[in-house]
Amino acid sequence: MHNADLVPGMIPDLLDVETEALMTQSPYPPQGGQYMPNGRPRPGAPSSAPGAPSFQSQPRYVDYGNPRAYDTSVRPASGLTAARYAPAQIQRPQQAQPQSAWATQTRRVQEVAQAPVQPPAVSIVVWLSLIVLGFLALVVLGYFFLQFVTGSSSNPIWWPISAFLALISLVLISGMIFLADRWDPQPFPLLLIAVFWGAAIAAGLSYIFNTLNSTIVYTVTGNGELANWVGAVVSAPIVEELTKGLGLLLLLILARRYFNGPLDGMIYGTLIGAGFAFTENILYYTRMLEAAGEIGLLMNFGMRGILNIFGHAIYTSLTGVIVGFVVRKWGTITGFLVFLPALIPGMLLHAAWNFFASMGGGLGLLVVMFGAEMLLSLIWLIFIVVLIWDESRLTKVRLGDYANQGWLTHEEVAMLATWKGRREGKRWADQIGARKVMKRFIRESADLASIRQRLLADGANPKVVSTESMLLQRLTANRQELLSYSG
Repeated sequence: MHNADLVPGMIPDLLDVETEALMTQSPYPPQGGQYMPNGRPRPGAPSSAPGAPSFQSQPRYVDYGNPRAYDTSVRPASGLTAARYAPAQIQRPQQAQPQSAWATQTRRVQEVAQAPVQPPAVSIVVWLSLIVLGFLALVVLGYFFLQFVTGSSSNPIWWPISAFLALISLVLISGMIFLADRWDPQPFPLLLIAVFWGAAIAAGLSYIFNTLNSTIVYTVTGNGELANWVGAVVSAPIVEELTKGLGLLLLLILARRYFNGPLDGMIYGTLIGAGFAFTENILYYTRMLEAAGEIGLLMNFGMRGILNIFGHAIYTSLTGVIVGFVVRKWGTITGFLVFLPALIPGMLLHAAWNFFASMGGGLGLLVVMFGAEMLLSLIWLIFIVVLIWDESRLTKVRLGDYANQGWLTHEEVAMLATWKGRREGKRWADQIGARKVMKRFIRESADLASIRQRLLADGANPKVVSTESMLLQRLTANRQELLSYSG
């Protein structure tokens, strides 16, 4: 389907543009002889489906595209990576859906304030995990504070100052992720779990194992420089990326419903890396304070907290993107199986940075290193934009499946699955006092699209099918509530 321009005061009827028969765009077409394997109607098939909703008395099939990135039909039929359940089909609504209020009202374009989106609910297990990780984060930070107080000749006030400088970087990264997460917002407790895992578990375990590995090398060789080199170039990339990456698996277990693709993996991985960098930066800032005083502390903040601000975020986010892509296309089990290979890109980048940093080549090498880091950061930021676009396209494809079965109109798909459509929908809802309902409609529709993709990747898991059924009921309720406001 081509995006229709949303012109103030005029709403195009997209249903008059398409002429093919109503049909789901799922890779698994319905049984029967009226449709070809690609999901399009066979020649001579009836143009109207039985029980079609009233607003689609002449139902049309709209091709929203089936990009290869979203195709789940290539997954193996047997083995560990096979789907545990049969493919999930979309059922037509039992009753005709009411005509969409959105499609019958005249809209007025005006600038409005963007209110925050209410996050979806999470389970009690998620809240318990958040409490435990938050407590562990306090324990780890408390340990490093006591270590600084007892082993340093500096004024203890410098530790909270170092923590504040480290917090600046964490806040900047978190703010950027908040913007990237606007399309289909993740529950806030899950975002906090990602930060606490990086700041507490990953940082604490890495500190222990990196120290242990360096000690072993020094004990065996008696060479302090070699021990430091092995700790930075070999141990740190392996240990730190592994401990950070385990947080992604925890989130995949706790909240598979919200970990549905590469953008989700990017968001969680970035926050885990940012949390880890927060704790690590405190250590580096306090050590530099001891070695070079306040000027050294500020210089270290400029290099680590500004020029290399995205380092750990980039490394872990790459693991998250790979795991998220595999989960979306081939299902949950395959996502766990790909975990170790998914660590490799982050490990290699991490090792390369530490290797060149350990060379001590002077100002010229520093300029080259930070120049390369800035270029990598720019590419990474562009990649995030691409992932957001990809997520919106997936939302459009999957909501198109439901529109082709009569759960909503095709114009609503354009409204729910494009930035422009969402802005226009909120502005229109403002005029009838239904902005809160519209925002809920948008959020829950994006959740429904993700659930549909999971059903294709993992099969018709009864629990997920139940979630889909609940979201379809919410979809109908939201549409009816909008209609009541406009009437």
